[in-house]
Amino acid sequence: MMNRLNRNTKMWRRTKLFFAAFFCLSIGATSCKKKFNPNGKDVLPPGSIMSSGGIDTFKVHTYTELEDSINSMDPEFNLLGSYNDPVFGKMEASFYTQLTLSGFSPDFGDLNDLVIDSAIMAFEYGGYYGKLNTQLFEAYEILDDLSRDSSYLRTSTVQVGTQNIIATGNNEGLIKPNTDKPAIVGNDTLKPQLRLPIDHTFARHLLEVAQTATSDNTFLEEFKGLHFKVNNPTFSSGEGGILYLATSKAASKLTVYFTVDNKQSKFDFIITNKAVDFNHIEVDNTNTKVEQVLNDPSLGDEEFYAQAFISRAKIEFESINDLPKNIIVHEATLEIPTNYFEGDPHYISGEVIASAKLFEDDERKYVVQTVAFNKSKKAYVINVRTYVQNILKGEIQNNGIYLSPKRYNTSAERIIFNGANSTYKKQPKLNIVYTEL
Repeated sequence: MMNRLNRNTKMWRRTKLFFAAFFCLSIGATSCKKKFNPNGKDVLPPGSIMSSGGIDTFKVHTYTELEDSINSMDPEFNLLGSYNDPVFGKMEASFYTQLTLSGFSPDFGDLNDLVIDSAIMAFEYGGYYGKLNTQLFEAYEILDDLSRDSSYLRTSTVQVGTQNIIATGNNEGLIKPNTDKPAIVGNDTLKPQLRLPIDHTFARHLLEVAQTATSDNTFLEEFKGLHFKVNNPTFSSGEGGILYLATSKAASKLTVYFTVDNKQSKFDFIITNKAVDFNHIEVDNTNTKVEQVLNDPSLGDEEFYAQAFISRAKIEFESINDLPKNIIVHEATLEIPTNYFEGDPHYISGEVIASAKLFEDDERKYVVQTVAFNKSKKAYVINVRTYVQNILKGEIQNNGIYLSPKRYNTSAERIIFNGANSTYKKQPKLNIVYTEL
C-alpha cells in the first residue's frame, strides 16, 4: 500500500496519480502530479528515472449484456414464485426435482386397507426476494427421465403431466408464505417451511410405487419427479416475490401420513444431494428501462443493470490502452455506485462477481474478484491493479469487466448501477496510481 502522506523521500523522483470519473474528461486537461513514498523498497531498482508524461483522459462506456445458456442444475436453492419489478419487469421461477425413498421395499400391508390421512410436501425456507404476497402453488408429475449427464439451463423444460397434484378442494394451494413462523409438525418445532398439501389419490400412487421399489433407480423408473410452479395473475408493479427453497435440507421432504389396521404411520420421500434438480426462469423485460438499454447500449451511460440468470453489467475503459507500457501500477480501484435505498424489497446483492474475458474470442469469463457491497459508499469497490497491469504487459486483452450477482444461477437478485453520465450524485470512477520508469 502506498503511503501518500510521506513526502520526504529522496528515493523517488516523481510519480503520477490518475483519477478518472466514468465520463470523458477534456483532452487538454492538465495532468495531476503528486509525490509520495511507496512502501517496499524493491518495487523499482535504485536510481530509476521517472517520466512526467501521461494520459488523463479515460473514455468509459457502461451498458448491459444479455446472457444465454446459463446452467441452472444443482443450485444452492430451488426458486419458486413470481414478481413484477418496476425496473426489470416480470420474473417467474419454477423448478424440477427428483424425489427418492427414505427406505427400500417398505411394507405398507394391503394398500386396499390403507387410508391416506394427509400428505405434505415441505420445503425449508432459505430466504426470499421481493415481497411475501399470496401465491397459487402447483405441482405436476414429470414424465421424462432426468439425467445427471444432461446440461439443464435456466430455459430448459421437460414433459410433465396435466394433473395438478396439489390439493385444490379448498384453495389449499393458495398460500401466503411466512418465512419467520416456525413449522409445528406433531410435537416438533421446526424452522419455517412452505408446506404444500398433496392430493390423496396421488399420495396413494406414490406408496404403491414405493412398495415395489428395491432401489432409488427402480423407484425413479416409475416416478421421475415433480415440477413445482406458481399460477399467479400478473402482480402490480413492485409486488410478488421469489422464494428460496433449501430442498436438500433434511426437513424438505414429501411425507404421506396414513392409517392401516387402526395404526397411524407415515412414509417420507426425500430430496438428497444426489437428486437431479434444476431451476427454470422466465423473464419479461418488455417496455422496461432494461429493455431500452439492451436495445440501445448507449443508454447504459445513464443507468445500467445486472440480473441473475439473465444479464450482466459491462464496464469498458479503452483508454487504459493509452497508458505508458513501461509503468508499474501500484493501485487501480474501480468504484461502481448503485441506485439503491435501504428497505427496498429488491435488495442489493451482498456480493458481486467481477469477471472478464482474457481474450476476445474466448467465450469463458474468468473471475477477477469477488466484491462485497460497500454500504458507506453505496458502491462496489473493485481492486483491478493486477488486471490493469497484465493488460499493459500484453498478457491479456482489455475486453472490459462484467459484474453480476454472486449467486447468479441460484437467486432472483438484480442490481441498478449509476452509469457514466448518471444524473445522480455519484458516477463510476477509476483511480490509478503508477510509477513510470
